[in-house]
Amino acid sequence: MGLLIEGKEMQGVKDGRCHYCMNEEKELFHQFYHHGFEKEVSYCRSCIRMTYSSTETFYDLLELPPVYEEADYQLDFELTDQQQYASRAIVETVIEGGRKLLHAVTGAGKTEMILEGIKVARQRGQNVALVSPRVDVVKELYLRMNEYFRTDIDVLYQGQTLQFNSTFVISTVQQLVKYQNHFGLVIVDEVDAFPLPMDKRLRQTLERAATKDAALVYLTATPSKELQREMKEVTVVLPARYHRRPLPVPSYKYLSKRQLMKGGLSPYLKRQPATYLLVFFNNISDMAQAADVYRDFQPVTVYAADALRHEKVEAIRAGQHAIIFTTTILERGFTMANLDVYVIGAESYTAECLVQMAGRVDRKFIPYEGTVRFFHDGVSREMQAAVQEIRKMNIDAKKRGWID
Repeated sequence: MGLLIEGKEMQGVKDGRCHYCMNEEKELFHQFYHHGFEKEVSYCRSCIRMTYSSTETFYDLLELPPVYEEADYQLDFELTDQQQYASRAIVETVIEGGRKLLHAVTGAGKTEMILEGIKVARQRGQNVALVSPRVDVVKELYLRMNEYFRTDIDVLYQGQTLQFNSTFVISTVQQLVKYQNHFGLVIVDEVDAFPLPMDKRLRQTLERAATKDAALVYLTATPSKELQREMKEVTVVLPARYHRRPLPVPSYKYLSKRQLMKGGLSPYLKRQPATYLLVFFNNISDMAQAADVYRDFQPVTVYAADALRHEKVEAIRAGQHAIIFTTTILERGFTMANLDVYVIGAESYTAECLVQMAGRVDRKFIPYEGTVRFFHDGVSREMQAAVQEIRKMNIDAKKRGWID
């Protein structure tokens, strides 16, 4: 069980491999002549924001002894039948080890499902990592866990450092490169989110950070077909939302780009007081142009590279903007009352993205009959697949008595 620190034992870069982040891609190494060492030095650019791993850098594995604690949590309500079912499955995995996939619809209450598993792991002296590929989700998880648990929690993403003893860590997947054979329970929220599915090294990072007999629990509403095939025998399907209402089913509406830029969306932008609208765009320049076309409605725009992104999201959560033009950065980890969702150019998205976007609506306990509308320039198979998936989950939840 250990944490990588600067030391003497392990050479950072050796034989074309970075032993800190496991990078082996030649184009991500750089060589230069070091006058101090009087020789060529090779360093890894893949993990340069975390450390300086080179042929002249060395690390040690700091052994961290197991720490046992009660890890009690405060929950002011009773879990639903579905949440209890999922919680038992997670606890079983913690005790027995191995992998488990929770295929849970958006708004199922996944965070509450994992609490008992975390408690049991900490009572057994197992270190816990709760991770996500996305910083926004990590921040949200940290806030939620701090509400439930009265224990030391380390939060790690770019710019953050360790404060405690790494017994309970909430972080981006990338930050787990600091650990080897350390976590007895690894929970990956939004396991299908970019860049995890297409980055082999990130998946290796998860495996290296976990102990050999660890429990690995994956959470997502939209597992890839590959992940579904791979984990078919250890998948728990959770088709219901915690508030026992069905998922909103999207409707289709034709709207070409030409119509969009000529004001064709205007009739759909009129709002009732204290209601909010997320409008998703797949192109930042189109979003900016549309924001100018519909400036009379005072939309706010927010996207990944926006310098004021975090401030804007906080203002949105505080209800300061009725209409939000955005990209896929808000397709996950964003919850708000009285929210409707429009998707512009819906035919250009995957079914998984569309399901996530639709899942922003009616997540709160107080009912809101929100609208999900796919604006399109021709209905795609992915749009049809998304609607089919949502309807299928509603039917399954009804059959199992988990929605009213």
